[in-house]
Amino acid sequence: MPAAVVAAVVNRRPLRRNANLRREPYSSEEDIRAAVRLTEAEIGLLSVEYNQWRSLQSGIAARNEQSAQRMLEFLAYLARGGYYHQIALPAGVAKSTVILHVHDVAQFFASTAQQFIALPQPNEFPALTSPLHTANQQHRVILYVDGFIVKIQRPDHAGDAYFCGRHGKTCDSINVQYVTDRFGRIRHVVTGLSGATHDKTAISWSANFMAFLNALPPEYVVLGDPAYRGLHPQVITTFSGGNLTAAQLQFNDDCTRLRQVGLHYNCKHI
Repeated sequence: MPAAVVAAVVNRRPLRRNANLRREPYSSEEDIRAAVRLTEAEIGLLSVEYNQWRSLQSGIAARNEQSAQRMLEFLAYLARGGYYHQIALPAGVAKSTVILHVHDVAQFFASTAQQFIALPQPNEFPALTSPLHTANQQHRVILYVDGFIVKIQRPDHAGDAYFCGRHGKTCDSINVQYVTDRFGRIRHVVTGLSGATHDKTAISWSANFMAFLNALPPEYVVLGDPAYRGLHPQVITTFSGGNLTAAQLQFNDDCTRLRQVGLHYNCKHI
């Protein structure tokens, strides 16, 4: 009974924000292709791979045209922030059908991701390292970690579960952590937590990444910004503050040059 009373009082509080506004659905396939930010050739390649995967899963030859349409539905679903009915309406299919299609394509990406995204093995370390000098020692940077938030439309009845109130980022979102190597290849991704989650907390949720750090030889390090300070002894970060020494400023400049190769490239294309 006390819990029910508290819940009733909480639910009567005025909402901090207005209810979700529905976005207008796509009016044409061209609108979908423009929104997903992929070229026609890239979408075609994904569709072919998805069609092959469907054939292997079912044991029956899948139709490429049907697979291409499902891939477009999935990409449009992501681009529009997660509303199935906005994809079903212009496609002329039932919402339940779109849900099945989106889940199936998502399963395809999940099952094939490990072929392309994986933390490096020890035999890869020498080719991935970049030297980084400090006044006292030399580091061998092997990976780079950073994070950003992805705006989403708040799921119905989710309340403030996904709300991020950071300065300049007031929106509903999820936190995405990504780890790259010196060639700009994404080697690890962590996501699903609220956009309000601190970057250090979000990346520490990955048992695989923390195990990778624990097994990393002492001469190798992962480079991050000050948000990851104290995450792990094998993670080094840039200096922050207004009274940095010349050596600290030089160290930050050196870190920036290294990080721009992989992190900045991927941040624009994820």
